[in-house]
Amino acid sequence: MTEDGPAQQARQDIADKVKGRAKEVIGAITGKDDIADEGRAQQAEVKLRREAEAEETAAAVQAEEAAQNLAEAEKDAADAKQSVEDITDANEAAAQNDRLEQQRAAEAKAMQTAELGRVAAENASVRKMEEAVVDRHDEELSASEEIDAATKDYADAKAKADALERRADEARKNAEQKTEGTE
Repeated sequence: MTEDGPAQQARQDIADKVKGRAKEVIGAITGKDDIADEGRAQQAEVKLRREAEAEETAAAVQAEEAAQNLAEAEKDAADAKQSVEDITDANEAAAQNDRLEQQRAAEAKAMQTAELGRVAAENASVRKMEEAVVDRHDEELSASEEIDAATKDYADAKAKADALERRADEARKNAEQKTEGTE
């Protein structure tokens, strides 16, 4: 039964080196330079084979290290991408919350303004009928202006929220471009 692998190769190298050394000594003793040269060549072959095996082992170790480095870089890139996505999601959520809060505030202000107009109109009608007509007209005009202002406030708030959403979209796109660049 024969073993393949590093141990068997090491035994073969030792045997070849011993054979080469023996040929070199026999050639030197007998004066046969060709046998001595063959022995030195056999020893040199073993030395070259060992050097090649050492280089092959070193290359395998470097390849393994490179594979580990690549795996770490891929993991880091995936983590960075997830982090950017999380930040983008948080920015989008914040923009949405801001827009909703501004919308609620504008609606509440409009409702408050409308309620104030209604109360003022009721108070005016209790006083005098003629004043009620004039006062009601004034209050409706005032309410209309306040609603216009509230509508403008809402439009401004919506524009700000839309700008925040655009910034979040841009951040997401930039993040995707950066992660595509690292892949």
